Amino acid sequence: MDRGGDGSDLELQKQQWARTQDALKGRLVLEDDFEWSLPSVSSNSDQSDARGKLKYIGGFDISFLKEDPSTACAAVVVLDADTLEIVHEEFDVVRMQVPYIPGFLAFREAPILLGLLEKLKINAQHFYPQLLMVDGNGLLHPREVLV
Repeated sequence: MDRGGDGSDLELQKQQWARTQDALKGRLVLEDDFEWSLPSVSSNSDQSDARGKLKYIGGFDISFLKEDPSTACAAVVVLDADTLEIVHEEFDVVRMQVPYIPGFLAFREAPILLGLLEKLKINAQHFYPQLLMVDGNGLLHPREVLV
């Protein structure tokens, strides 16, 4: 990707990302069709759901060095959905390969997230989250594609 000069490579990349976002928008699911249900907070535990319970929730974020914004620490933290206790953590210090471009954050951060999820599969597959929380504007994204 062009990081200087006339920026034509960057413009082409942004056009490709916009096409990818448009394709993803057609796959957006707005109804609850998950294979799990939320843990019950009521005392009536007789209501069992055939789908099974949500067991693990993952959270992902990246924090950047003030001195060098191209260097960051990325982490995935997994919580037990019933107790909200941390059950596993994975992190990496990374060098960002893609510049921050408003509207295209996922294309900067998703490759790092995917790497951490692969690491989690290898190191602690039994804690792999059913639900993953990530930064994003959701439906408020300018292209209404969540990423």
